[in-house]
Amino acid sequence: MLKADELIDRILEGDASEEDAKDFQAWLQVPGNLEQFSLRAELHADLRRSLRRRYIQNRALESDADGTVTDSASSPVNHPATVVLSRQVLRLTVAGIATAACVFIALLWYRRDGLPTSEDAFAATVVSNVNGVLTAEGSQWNEKLIPTGDYELQQGLLNLQFGGGVMVYVEAPARFAVVNHKRVILHGGRMSAKVPPEGIGFTVETPEAEVVDFGTEFSVDVEGGASEVHVFDGLVRVHPGASKQRDVSRTIDLQASQAVRISNGFTEPEGISVAFDRFVRNFDEPRLNYARAIKQLSPLVYYRMPIRDRGLVAQPPQYSGVVLTGEGKRPPHACGVFIGGSLRVGVDSTGRGGRVDSPPTLSTGKFSLTVFVYLENPARQAVVVTNFDGKRGNFGLSLSSQGILEFTLRSDVARNTVLGTSVLPLQTWRHVAATADGNHLHLYEDGKLVDSTPCVDMAVSDSETLWFGTDANSTRAWNGRIDEVAMFDRALTDEEVAALYLTAQEEIARSQ
Repeated sequence: MLKADELIDRILEGDASEEDAKDFQAWLQVPGNLEQFSLRAELHADLRRSLRRRYIQNRALESDADGTVTDSASSPVNHPATVVLSRQVLRLTVAGIATAACVFIALLWYRRDGLPTSEDAFAATVVSNVNGVLTAEGSQWNEKLIPTGDYELQQGLLNLQFGGGVMVYVEAPARFAVVNHKRVILHGGRMSAKVPPEGIGFTVETPEAEVVDFGTEFSVDVEGGASEVHVFDGLVRVHPGASKQRDVSRTIDLQASQAVRISNGFTEPEGISVAFDRFVRNFDEPRLNYARAIKQLSPLVYYRMPIRDRGLVAQPPQYSGVVLTGEGKRPPHACGVFIGGSLRVGVDSTGRGGRVDSPPTLSTGKFSLTVFVYLENPARQAVVVTNFDGKRGNFGLSLSSQGILEFTLRSDVARNTVLGTSVLPLQTWRHVAATADGNHLHLYEDGKLVDSTPCVDMAVSDSETLWFGTDANSTRAWNGRIDEVAMFDRALTDEEVAALYLTAQEEIARSQ
């Protein structure tokens, strides 16, 4: 009998003999083999999609000049898996398990390749809604199916699936119109799209431009009489100008890591730096090894800063808090150190920090804090997290007047401070840990001990209000992002801090 992968390949490629078919039938009856078959079939599908995507992009680029986009079904490499499978798998229909395998693969293709019913019935479906309030003609829309029409996302996040498996992520506040299963008009706000080969030709229109996709991942930001297009993977074609004033000679092709701004009244688009972290392009908050490592150390409280608008969510939940907002332009969520969210304070966000009115009591005299910080613009004396309020409170992590990280802890007799080694760099995630064991106060940056000073037990706090990214007077606002905050009622060891940082680096490498 052939090796399992070789046998699967023959079945999927239509080259299996009658003997191979019998062997395959017997092999499928072994527990666990159906999953191996499905994974191998997925690999074949990915290879076909990669070849088809390259072909379709070339054809689409040629045909777009004539105002049309090539249908992916016309590609000579677009042979549906079901055609290849049917010839061999029909021989196996006597065995129910083989039929189950075919159904399993068919379901995979069904789920990926688009909408389940007629495009005339609706243009998109709601995949996920994260505290979102979507309205249509002034009334809240709570249905899963999205017909053509005008919509406004007043709060939260919305993930929509359009034809061809196109995934669109909308951030509030946003106003948009769904034209059909391949076209959206974004009047204002932010929208991101992931477009597989089957969805090539998906178009986002704005007041200043038209963006035509050729199988890629991109984001569009419409605000203040300007439209920005940021491309993270693949290729998009941008036609500047309003719908009735577009000049084909000004068309721009943007590839991965390129971005452009088109302003109303300006004749030429402006090349800008691509903003990888500005847009929410995935709503998932994955189960990460770093989070697991934190939980194994038994923290008093853990704030993962997930992507959601309902506030500062804590584990345990009784220590949750609220996000403070002001007269800003954007919601407070932003991409985190890993895949997921973070608390964004200042910059172009409405975020003005966070507040927890009922945090856990710190009563053992021992303490540890771990957190990731990201500074987007220069800042001085900006707060990361603290419970100081005048003479109340017992700890605080912030920037010094020179822009260096400093951690201050109050005991019953004095305040002790430890400092970082240098000015905190911009646009770089840094892992910070501070520990107090009753004898010394330690500060760690990226897993390494950078400062230590003698210190007695920390003063006891009776659930003092906890502030993130600001202080009690709202005068020392952070200017960037804060993520993965954990507090402990004991001092972590050097080895535990180093292990956390190493786990984080491994997690970052995987997420990229």
